[in-house]
Amino acid sequence: MKSTLPFLLVIFSALQSFGQITYDSVSTEQKIPQLYTINKPEDLNVKGQIDATRNYKRYKGAATGTLLTSLLSPVIGLIPAIVCSATNPKIENLGYPNEELFKQAAYYKAYTKKANKIKQRKVWSNWGIGLGVNLVLILILTN
Repeated sequence: MKSTLPFLLVIFSALQSFGQITYDSVSTEQKIPQLYTINKPEDLNVKGQIDATRNYKRYKGAATGTLLTSLLSPVIGLIPAIVCSATNPKIENLGYPNEELFKQAAYYKAYTKKANKIKQRKVWSNWGIGLGVNLVLILILTN
């Protein structure tokens, strides 16, 4: 019995170490390095939105025009607010950082959509500022 115990321990330890061998260490296949990367559409979509948030700054003409006309009269200020928010930003005003990325359909769509939302938000917030200033002036003048 005493001589079989060391024999069994040697056998079980050998089996245990054999069970720990992974497929990667046994495999003889070589991995081929990838020569180029293809961006996933989801990555281009997210990158387009982030780049538009960082780089689209040419909405200021539409936003300032809306603010000035709505300071004169909020009703008249509605005209440029509606027109400016209904039109998409011009390509030359987008300010995209990389032309190669901009040629990708997913990136282009995401960038222009986000730029349009930024422009709309700025135009309508400036109209709201003009409306608020007019309301405050009316309240001050009537009291």
